[in-house]
Amino acid sequence: MAAVQVTLTRQAAMATRTRMWWHDTAVAAAQPLLRAVQSRTLAQLRAALAKHEGEIPARVMVAAGQLAWQEGLAALVKAGGDLNAPYRNYRPLHALIQEDPHRAGTLTPARAACLEWMLGHGADPELPGAWPSSRALVIAAFQGEWPYVDALKDAGAKINIFSAAALGDGTKVASLLGRSPSLATAHDVGGGVTALHCCAGSRLGRARPRTAAGLLACARRLINAGAGTNARAKSWKHEVSPAYFAIRSGQIDILTLLLDHGASADEALPTAAWDGRWDIVDLLRERGASLDVPDGDRPLLNNLVRWGQFQQARQLLERGADPNRPDGQGSTAMHQAASRGNVKMWEALVAAGGDETRRDTEGRTPRDVARGHTVARLARRVVRTIRSRS
Repeated sequence: MAAVQVTLTRQAAMATRTRMWWHDTAVAAAQPLLRAVQSRTLAQLRAALAKHEGEIPARVMVAAGQLAWQEGLAALVKAGGDLNAPYRNYRPLHALIQEDPHRAGTLTPARAACLEWMLGHGADPELPGAWPSSRALVIAAFQGEWPYVDALKDAGAKINIFSAAALGDGTKVASLLGRSPSLATAHDVGGGVTALHCCAGSRLGRARPRTAAGLLACARRLINAGAGTNARAKSWKHEVSPAYFAIRSGQIDILTLLLDHGASADEALPTAAWDGRWDIVDLLRERGASLDVPDGDRPLLNNLVRWGQFQQARQLLERGADPNRPDGQGSTAMHQAASRGNVKMWEALVAAGGDETRRDTEGRTPRDVARGHTVARLARRVVRTIRSRS
């Protein structure tokens, strides 16, 4: 039995090494193509394609899609490249639409023309992709780009409960709910967004008041039909609620509606703080949200300091966030400021009552964590100055 176990272990190890070798080989083979795409040099891409063996890597196709490089995509498709190939949950079509998942408004005439070309050459708008994983029409609505929406509809993109909600089509949403009320709580393919996520995250109403009113009406119909105001959709490494989308899209009316029907103000507050939407932070505080809410595995203030978001951290401090709230390792925002070596942030935390002597679970004080003797001396001087004023 022991010999069998050893054999199986060796086989598993060999299989792992084989996968690693294949992965390294595939990555190496993709590099000339990827460099050519990133440089947008057609001659370089053709030369790389002439030497390339095997399938065109999905990573290369998605990179060309993100750049909306139509000439390059045409050359890749001619060589066998797949316009629907997924890489890290993106497909070329989704990568073009959601060029930057944290920023809308990247549409140009060239990008719109490339999208139309892709749709005409086999890109399937019904396949899920991007973050959160959704059909192309929903992603276009999240980006707030009507030319993409119109091109997708012209290419035959389906209008279902999710896309209708993202478009603010209240009549269609009401009709679909009338036939199947369970659609109010349904998630799209792959356990993705609900229809409530879709109307909350749409930016299509920014310059069109009628669409904005339609989005709000869709949200109200969905909630009345039982949609969960705290429903979750996976987005990158975390799950997000409709309130998250309403904040990111700037739809305060929908956010207020969600809060009126049970959405968690505490869970929504980190999104507003990270986005610097202090009007929304104050609205959420009025609805009972705490400034010391968890943000992942740390208190919000700790995380803002940790990631260098000092302006947001100072705003949170000014509103009364606790500089001594520890995380699971006992680290406070003071420890985070010390590890960042940021004296101004340290000074703001001390002025707000930060304790430079509090120890984490390893026994370290914020002063112990400080980077270098210069920062430590400055920190001590700040402490003495604050104490002398008290």
